[in-house]
Amino acid sequence: MLSASFLPIIVVMNRNPIFLLLICLLSFSSVSAEENEATDTAAAEAAASGAQPSEPPPPRTEPDVDKNIINNLISRITPETEILQLDTGKEGEKLIGFYRIEGSGFKQGGIIMFPDQKTHLDWPEDMNYLREGLAEYGWHTLAIYLPQEKEAPIPKRTLPVMQAITPSAPTDSETSDSEETEDTATEEPAIESSEPATAATTTESEAEPMQAEETAEPEEKYKEKIFRLGQTAIKHLEQQGLKRFVVLGIGTGATWAAQYVQKHQETQDLRLLMVDARNPEGPNAPNLMKILPEIKDTIMDLHHTARVPVGQNLQPEAPERRLRLARHKRMNNFHQSRMPATRDNWKKDQTWLLKHVRGILNTYVIKAEQNQRSVKLNAPVSKSAEAAPGG
Repeated sequence: MLSASFLPIIVVMNRNPIFLLLICLLSFSSVSAEENEATDTAAAEAAASGAQPSEPPPPRTEPDVDKNIINNLISRITPETEILQLDTGKEGEKLIGFYRIEGSGFKQGGIIMFPDQKTHLDWPEDMNYLREGLAEYGWHTLAIYLPQEKEAPIPKRTLPVMQAITPSAPTDSETSDSEETEDTATEEPAIESSEPATAATTTESEAEPMQAEETAEPEEKYKEKIFRLGQTAIKHLEQQGLKRFVVLGIGTGATWAAQYVQKHQETQDLRLLMVDARNPEGPNAPNLMKILPEIKDTIMDLHHTARVPVGQNLQPEAPERRLRLARHKRMNNFHQSRMPATRDNWKKDQTWLLKHVRGILNTYVIKAEQNQRSVKLNAPVSKSAEAAPGG
């Protein structure tokens, strides 16, 4: 477009074609200069944007479940409970436990508590009630936190699985490209080399992941962590002058408690108390039915299940199966007791649970030891011991 300042001149000098041509050339040159300046600025901006690399996205961080649960529990703990953070002997690993000393003046012993995998060490329905209630009757209670077990990794897809995936229908452009490649392939045949290059490349590519697997350290088993936590808890209770210990497990914690007792029954004075025991989930989880026959110490099995005739309960974790196994193996150290079904008032249920657990401990732990001592003291002296030397 022509500038507005040239309009009066064009009106006056419209009869002179040479002068009009000069005016048009001047206007076109100004327009082209403006377009060149615009293209130069756009190119400079593009170059500046391309020179600066784009920032990578922030790395994905997963929440620490164990840390969040522990922080939540610590925020609502009572003053009578001591929070323990004990070294287990492994670098970077600590035992997190809630410790409560006895409040009666008569030391009965120490109780180590293993919670269920779906609960925590201060679960209000059973763990918290037993932890605080038993401490009022001469027992030092120590509930430990069991870390979350790592989930199994997702397996990689193999060749049969990849073959099962049906490819999508090719588009027109893909079909035309494939036809062109076929034509070029027929015109210029590929030259086969005599050296087996593909085999060498495959062996080299397979060797790299194999070497990485060999150099990687084997992952520690979850039960080894449980053993360290239990030993750390026992050592802390021994420092308090205690010698009698009960390992109490609730739910899946009963199976881990049974495995700990089976592992250390020769070196520690242990008893096993299970409440609604069941097997943990996972391919490498222990089996309670295989552990119980190997335990020589006292086993107390409490459960809330309904009364079912022996042999008719098909569940693998049924208490009737554990009782039948104990009878079959003649396990005189096994004592099972059925607790009443859950009522509407959960406070009354928890009160009855505390009384029942106290009665079981008094019967099969305290009184049983007293009877053993009286039997040893009242044992008749043999005649050979009464005979005079040389008689």
